[in-house]
Order: sequence, then C-alpha cells, then structure tokens
Amino acid sequence: MAVGPYVTNIRQAGGKKRNDMEICRKSLMEVISLALPKKVLVILNPVAGHGKAKRRLPAVRSALAQSGIPYDVVETERRGHAAEISAAAAKNGYDILAAMGGDGTLSEVVNGLLAAREEGTETSVKIAVIPSGTGNDFSVGAGLFETWEEAVQALSNPGVRYMDAFRFSDSSGITRYVVNSVGIGYDAYVVKRVAELGARKIGGLSYMYEALRGLFFFNPGPLSVSFDGEPEAWYDKTWLCAITNSEKFGGGMKVNPGALPDDGRLNVAFLHGVPRQGLLPLVFLVRGGNHVGKKGVVLRSASLVKLSAPDGFPCHVDGDTVPVRFPVMIQVLPRVLPFVAKARTQE
Repeated sequence: MAVGPYVTNIRQAGGKKRNDMEICRKSLMEVISLALPKKVLVILNPVAGHGKAKRRLPAVRSALAQSGIPYDVVETERRGHAAEISAAAAKNGYDILAAMGGDGTLSEVVNGLLAAREEGTETSVKIAVIPSGTGNDFSVGAGLFETWEEAVQALSNPGVRYMDAFRFSDSSGITRYVVNSVGIGYDAYVVKRVAELGARKIGGLSYMYEALRGLFFFNPGPLSVSFDGEPEAWYDKTWLCAITNSEKFGGGMKVNPGALPDDGRLNVAFLHGVPRQGLLPLVFLVRGGNHVGKKGVVLRSASLVKLSAPDGFPCHVDGDTVPVRFPVMIQVLPRVLPFVAKARTQE
C-alpha cells in the first residue's frame, strides 16, 4: 500500500527530519518499521471536528518538537484506516499511538491494537488521545485530557492508566471492540443524524440540536435486556439504551453519572415508558447527570449484557452506526488498554 499523503513528517531522535519524498516512496509498513524506541505515532483524522484536527496539526507539531519528542504523523484517508495503521504500528516498535481526532478515531486505533493482540502480537504500546473531534467524550469523561495542550504535554512524561474495553457482537457475526459507548434507539438515531448533517451545521452543539429534533421524529420500540445471564426483561416503548465506559457520551451528556472506565463494569442506562412530551425535560437533565431517579430511567451495571430489539432499530458502536442483527452481546474486558495519562495518575 503506497503511503502517498498519509505520512506527513518523519523525525528521528534529535529532531532530524527525513526527506518526505523518500518516505512517500516507501510502503506504510516500511515507514512504520523506522520506529525508534520511545517514539510516538500520531494517527491524524484530517476531517475530525469538521477539519479542526487538521488545522490544529501545526501547533501540535510545534509542541512535540519543543518537547524533544520523536514522532511520526500519519493521516487517515478512509473509514477504518486508523485501525489498519494502528495494527501495523503495534507490531513495529512504536511506544505510543496517539489518536488525533474524536471518539471515532480513538475507537479505530483501539480496534487495531486489540486486533493485533488477538493475532498474537506481543506489544507494550500505549494509547494516547489528542482530543480534536466534534465529540471527545472518552477523553473528558475518563478524566484524561480536556485540551490538546494537556495531552501533548503528557507525552513528554507519561503516566499510564489501564482502562476497560468492551467486546460487541451481533447475531450476523459483526464483532467490534468498544472504548466509549454502545447505543441503541434514540441516541443511535441522533448519532446518525449528526454524522449526516449536524457537524456541518453547528459544530459541537450538533448533538444537542439533533437530540431535540429527534424528540419529534424518532419512535420508541420494545427492548429486552439481560444482565449477567439473568432472565430477559422486556420493556415496551423503549427510547434508548446506552452502555458506556465513562460517564459521558453524545457530545458531553452525562448519561451514566459516576461511571468509571477502569472498574471492570458495563454501565447501562435506558429509558422507557415515558410519553413523548416528557422527553424534553429529560434531555436537558441528562446534560448534567440530573436524570437519575426520574420516571422511566433505569441505571444498571454488569459484566455482560444481552439486548434484543426489532429489526432496523438503530444502533451505534462508538458513534459509528451499524446495521446489526439482534440480539447483540456486550462484554467488558477489564483494564486491557494502557492509556497515556498525566504523570500523577501513573500506576
């Protein structure tokens, strides 16, 4: 696979810059094989945040150079490309894979790394997040970084936090790893709308805009749920079921207040039996996590969740809408992801 525009900079220890034309003639695997000990690979999604990640790159480059951190930058070109890059890099000596984009970019990087491990790759590579997307729910909700400046600063003296991931599978054979959330129902409808239209309209407020719009257009449906092998319970008129790793999803909505990404648990919130006119107050309450205890709100935790819903009921996996076949299974994988964090959180 030709590198083309993906590799935008290769620096060796001491900051010496390799010839870009020479690098661009190499394959991606050849470039990745140049990795030096303690080297960072920045995996940049140039369209994340409606181009915000791409515009931020020069400042990130400057900060990395000032810190003396050896790094490469690889730009993704298509859906799933970050996972391919991550899997290849995990086998070739990089110390840190830094996802520069939003939650979707991070999800792909995690999927690539865990897929490489599943194939037998032994690697100690760590994951970093340089938040630059429309939504940065995991970085903020997990207590990692709220700004790209904090994230880059941590790369010079990284601590490590080991966090959970989920394994998602449906009845048609789809299997994915999850770092932040799985959503079924109303929230997946909103995610799809944001992907289609929202970010081009009003940036970071897209989720709230489409959530309000969905109050009038989305229709609830029946949902069955089983926690840790318990008998299935059916709920009519279910609006949503959100399974999260941190407490936030959907552009900052605190759907599972107090959820921790390293507790070995799936955090589950679902809403059912509420009339359409009762949804608007709940949408605003969820923003601050104040929906707990309200009528129709159910919060649970488990290590394994099985969900069934009608065919066509919307579903997203880390913000990526997926045409699943129900039932679906979500299982927690405790503390399998080593994340770069502020040094004081080093474990």
